[in-house]
Amino acid sequence: EEAFRAYEKGVALFKWPMVHDVWHTYLARFLERYGGQKLERARDLFEQALEGIPPKYAKSIYLMYARLEEEYGLSRHAMAVYERATQAVEEADRFAMYQIYIRRAAEVAGVTSTREIHERAIEALPNRDASRMVLQYADLEKKLGEVDRARSLFLYGSQMCDPRVDKEYWKAWHDFEVHHGNEETFREMLRIKRSVGASMNTQMQYMTAAMMAAQKTVEADKKDAAAAAAGDTGVAGGAGGAMALLEAQMQRDVEVQ
Repeated sequence: EEAFRAYEKGVALFKWPMVHDVWHTYLARFLERYGGQKLERARDLFEQALEGIPPKYAKSIYLMYARLEEEYGLSRHAMAVYERATQAVEEADRFAMYQIYIRRAAEVAGVTSTREIHERAIEALPNRDASRMVLQYADLEKKLGEVDRARSLFLYGSQMCDPRVDKEYWKAWHDFEVHHGNEETFREMLRIKRSVGASMNTQMQYMTAAMMAAQKTVEADKKDAAAAAAGDTGVAGGAGGAMALLEAQMQRDVEVQ
């Protein structure tokens, strides 16, 4: 308890991010010492640690918290912690956090319980990661024998995937139709691929044209500014020369007098 009081003083004294190591050590030592004997106090400590935590440091603390609930608490509490973690971590960690959440949920409640998590992940993640999640979800539905659901997922995710860039995605859909589709569904996949490619090509051309126009505007503004500065210098130089001539003439007049 003396050591824990020292940790209490440490977390009260420092703020994020300096307090990260203190919190991490404090929580690890507390769980090592008490396990599930003081569950409510442990939960309170985790909630304190997570208050105001920067996304960069959130992943490790949330995983410790979820592990506490899995080992000593309730499964639904652990799932709630994982759900919170997917929103609290850095964007770079979000896909991996969803992967952990889905795996744990499948172990606790079965793979069909992960459908809603997959769907929330697809909505929340940036396109690159969302398309990877679509592939994972479609593979799950295929293994469950839900071919139509898998096909609808491929269709949904196709709007995020440029055929020239996301070749893995389109190969996966191609292979899916070869093994589970027919001539009609295969042709429809090809049609959608061409349509998405054309649409994204148009968007790319528009963006390129807009960027070039913006660059020309910037260059024109620079030229105008340079010309204005040169004009101001010329005017200033002319005025200065006239003043110098006037002063010389006045000096000569004084000398003559």
